[in-house]
Amino acid sequence: MEVHELTWRPFGRATPVLHDVTLQIEEGQRILLAGPSGSGKSTLLRALAGVLTTTDAGDLAGSIGVDGRDPHLHGAPAGLLVQDPADAMVAPRVGREVAFCPENAGLPLEQIWTAVQQALDAVGFPYGPDHPVDAVSGGEAQRLALAGVLALGPRLVLLDEPTSMLDRSAADTVRAAIWVAGRASGATMVLVEHHLDPWLDEVDRVIILDADGRISADGTVAETLLERGAAPALQGVWAPGLPAPVPRGLPPELCLPALPGGPVGSVVIRADAVGVVRRPRAGLASPGGQAVPASVQALSRVDASVRSGEVLAIVGVSGAGKSTLTALLAGLELPTSGTVSAGRELAAGVGPHPARWSSTDLARRVGWVPQHAELAVVARTVLNDVLSTSRALGLDEKASAQRADGLIEALGLSALRDADPHELSGGELRRLALAGALAHGPSVLVLDEPTVGQDRDTWAAVTGLILSARAAGVAVVVATHDPLLIALADRRIHLEHGRGALTDAAATPVGASAVAEGSGDAHTPAPVPRRRPRPTGLARRCGPLSLLGSSLLLIVGGLAITDVRVAAACVAVELLLAPLVFGWARPSVRLIPGLLAVASVGFSNWLLSTGQDPLAGVTAGLRVAFFVLPGVLLAGSADPFALGDHLAQRLRLPARPVVAAVAALQRFEGLGRQWDQLRRIRRVRGLDAGRGPSTRSRQAAAMTFALLVQSLRQAGRMAVAMEARGFSAGRSAGVRRTWAEPAPWLPADSALLALGLIVAGTPILLQAAWP
Repeated sequence: MEVHELTWRPFGRATPVLHDVTLQIEEGQRILLAGPSGSGKSTLLRALAGVLTTTDAGDLAGSIGVDGRDPHLHGAPAGLLVQDPADAMVAPRVGREVAFCPENAGLPLEQIWTAVQQALDAVGFPYGPDHPVDAVSGGEAQRLALAGVLALGPRLVLLDEPTSMLDRSAADTVRAAIWVAGRASGATMVLVEHHLDPWLDEVDRVIILDADGRISADGTVAETLLERGAAPALQGVWAPGLPAPVPRGLPPELCLPALPGGPVGSVVIRADAVGVVRRPRAGLASPGGQAVPASVQALSRVDASVRSGEVLAIVGVSGAGKSTLTALLAGLELPTSGTVSAGRELAAGVGPHPARWSSTDLARRVGWVPQHAELAVVARTVLNDVLSTSRALGLDEKASAQRADGLIEALGLSALRDADPHELSGGELRRLALAGALAHGPSVLVLDEPTVGQDRDTWAAVTGLILSARAAGVAVVVATHDPLLIALADRRIHLEHGRGALTDAAATPVGASAVAEGSGDAHTPAPVPRRRPRPTGLARRCGPLSLLGSSLLLIVGGLAITDVRVAAACVAVELLLAPLVFGWARPSVRLIPGLLAVASVGFSNWLLSTGQDPLAGVTAGLRVAFFVLPGVLLAGSADPFALGDHLAQRLRLPARPVVAAVAALQRFEGLGRQWDQLRRIRRVRGLDAGRGPSTRSRQAAAMTFALLVQSLRQAGRMAVAMEARGFSAGRSAGVRRTWAEPAPWLPADSALLALGLIVAGTPILLQAAWP
């Protein structure tokens, strides 16, 4: 691989992210790519994978050659593991997820499953191919994504911060899986990480980018890190052998609360025996018989107290419930059991329960940084985003601007003051969210993983602000895996399996803290889903095409119903046949919208009929019931992923558009969760105020726009991950996509269509028999 004077300036940025990058990579090398936050590390990985221009617009100069060919034109023999494994998931089950790359490459069926099992074995994945993707923990998701990258044995493996969001034990497991798989495949590997020490024993070469996106060092570990002494520290690199960075001294005035919560040490927020049970959503895109997550006990009888002028650290392995507890303490949701209450001074005039405060009352008292900092973006420039809550609360503009500028400068974002927040790197977004949470002077500051993605310098700035907030009397809560940040806390709550124990962090060395936290990803798997009771009738044995075809036949048959006797008789026929088709399962909640439609149509037809004839309303309602209610059950039994298989294999529709549509449909269920997260952000930022119709309309419009932006950006990241796994490369090379599972037409499909044709024809026969 040869890169010559590569320069990339994204649209809307005045300066390039990458600047004149020139390097040569030999086959089989293992390279660690480091540099300060925002130096272009992830951008360089995308360029090497040939997917930089997949969704991003900008000016690209210079050249990249992989085996003498430009990867942006011809594709690259590369597999890219993106930062968030959720962005790469395209299938509901583990086997089909890993099979995505071999399918794109056109492997025969028998070879696909051999490649899938080899990839799962290579990363030590603990479950089989039928395990649901939604039922894996954080470390397991990273290993699953890695298996998806390795499934076709790429010659170039690119890894973007594969362990940044994991606890120590899970990170060790993922790291071991990477090296085992790398040695077995002999692939060239380029990986991005901020913390270098755990990787150095296995890498051949270290490349360091500076803050301007230029290469500042390139060589062996000894040449770049050991012989250069303190030079890497000037670039903010977490190099081995250097002392821990010291939090930057910042004036407490930047963090002074507008409404003091009470004397130092007084309790401002208390959680008493709180429990949270997460129940699965009733989705529209998942079939009735598909595995669905069981209700999860996220927290159970946890006690916590947040005190003015103290830092409380919430620690535990991935999935232990840290984010759930921080959301409760920030007043963003109500617990299922137990209570969360505010101290007397903080609750004055607004009541004791933070989750019941209005948006403006909550914003005056609480600042929050979510785990996914991109969700915290509420404005179109960095400065306006930081000022958004101050303006919503009606604070003095001049004083707010001065404080915002101070925070922006302290967090190293001055050069990005007028930039679009969505163009920031992950570490920069997290610092922006911190500035926005502090700018209006909250009394309580709740931070979820605030130091992820930070280099040494920006870590010092982030922790400096946390300690400045403590010195100003703010009560600070941090959920974190970072042992250095944990060591700065005054107290610590260690969560394990949703239960907590309070310890004194100041009395615990950093090393012991990390050991206590790392009880192991393998011991805290995500809950295995339970299966929703499936119907025992004909529909469960049918494919999606016959299910949807039968629904369409009923719509055609319903048009022939014009008489109440015919309508009643046809619905009676359907009721008699229902056990045969759907079995004796309990009624589905999916029928509720259909029943409402039946009632609405019947009422409106009665109201508008001549003389308000009740028979007119009954006839119209039964006509709708004839095709809507069974149609909902039939369509709801269709697996959307299997539908893609059948559309491409049986109807010969173009494979890749079908796959893209099905992958997008897999994300449909996440829209409700994203809406909830965006609603939380707006509520805690003071942007969800007002109950009048016009205010609610503006809020709904703003939320819808924000959801659209987030969905488009997530779709872009998913497109990058799909392209990096050969989604379009096969088409450009003339390779016909294959399928890991067949799409057979079974006798049950023919029987269901025949039955649907008979039922659809019943209204026509009865209309002729009953003139």
